[in-house]
Amino acid sequence: MNKDFLLKRLKPFENNKVLVTNYQNTKDIISQLLNAQKVYSSQYDKISEYFWKGNLKDTCRYIYNFLKENVKYSIEPDERQSVKSPSAIISTGIYVSGLNDCKHYSQFSLGILSSLQRKGFIKKDVDLMYRFANYKLFSNQPHHVFCVVRKNDREIWLDAVINKFDYKKLYVNKIDKIIK
Repeated sequence: MNKDFLLKRLKPFENNKVLVTNYQNTKDIISQLLNAQKVYSSQYDKISEYFWKGNLKDTCRYIYNFLKENVKYSIEPDERQSVKSPSAIISTGIYVSGLNDCKHYSQFSLGILSSLQRKGFIKKDVDLMYRFANYKLFSNQPHHVFCVVRKNDREIWLDAVINKFDYKKLYVNKIDKIIK
């Protein structure tokens, strides 16, 4: 599947921007990501089935590979943090300057997975979550986010920033936010 195929099924990217706050903190970013899950759920419903590969792990791997191949990673500056529609993530993904970072990778991953769960492909006993992680000693402020899929205490880590699927990089502390 390619990005053009998906873009034809989504509401077109219009490059509209809404300023939520001038100086955002981690709590603001978490809130915006959780809100974006609801706002864009109908858009993810239009494309999620194209990512289903028959089981949870293969589906997560497919999403990971899609992001690695189609959405270039670029860290947003601290003063400009955003959430995006799926068409915005894909459309801006072709540019190194597209400013798609860990938030957008996790937002896209959880958008697809939560849609598949609503549609019954993924069982309700599977937890889908954002994991906000801190890797700095003597700090408790998360500075990275990725997608975690948990079933029966077994986790799949879907972090397209990392160069290996399901790689479990140790962190100092974390905040988990389950998507319902």
